[in-house]
Amino acid sequence: MEILKHRVNSYDQIDLSIGLEIDVRDFNNELVLSHDHPNFKSIKFNDFLKNISKNQLLAINIKSTEIENEIKESLEKANITHYFTFDWTIPSLVKAINRELVCAFRLSEYEKEIFPQCDWVWVDTFHRIWFDAEYLALLKNSGLKIALVSPELHKRKSDMAQIKDIVNSVKVDAICTDFTEFW
Repeated sequence: MEILKHRVNSYDQIDLSIGLEIDVRDFNNELVLSHDHPNFKSIKFNDFLKNISKNQLLAINIKSTEIENEIKESLEKANITHYFTFDWTIPSLVKAINRELVCAFRLSEYEKEIFPQCDWVWVDTFHRIWFDAEYLALLKNSGLKIALVSPELHKRKSDMAQIKDIVNSVKVDAICTDFTEFW
C-alpha cells in the first residue's frame, strides 16, 4: 500500500519517500497548487512536477473544471505516469476519461455511482465508516485500484484503528493521510 501525504501544496512538504496528494486549479490562465483560493504566490503545477520523483504516486485533486487538456499536457511534458486524478465534476470526468487521463471516482456514504471507465476509486468516509473489508474486496476484484481517505482528515482520529484493520485484510492500493507514520 502506498501512503499519500495529504495536501502537499508547497515545496517544503514534499517527501520523496511516499506518495503525494495535491490540489490543482486554474488561476490567471495557469494551473497552480491551491486547496482554497489561489493567489500569485501559489506554486505552478508545471514547476511542482519538476521537483517530485517520477516513482512517487501522485493523487491530483481537481479543484476546477475544464482543465483536462492542461493537466494531460503537463503530466506528459513532465513524464509523470504514476498518478491518478479525482474529484472531477461529472462532465469534466467524462472529458478527462476521453483524454485518457488516469481517473478515480469517489465513493462515500453519499456517493454510490461506479464509473467503470475509471482505474481508481477514491473511498471517503465523511461522517462514518460505511464500508467493510468485503465491500472493498468486491471493488478490488472488479479491477479497480483503491485509495482510502484516512478518517483523521475528517476529524475522526478515533476511527483510524478500525480502518487499519480493514486495510490489513484487503489489499488497498493507497491511503491519503496526515499521519503517514501510522500506516
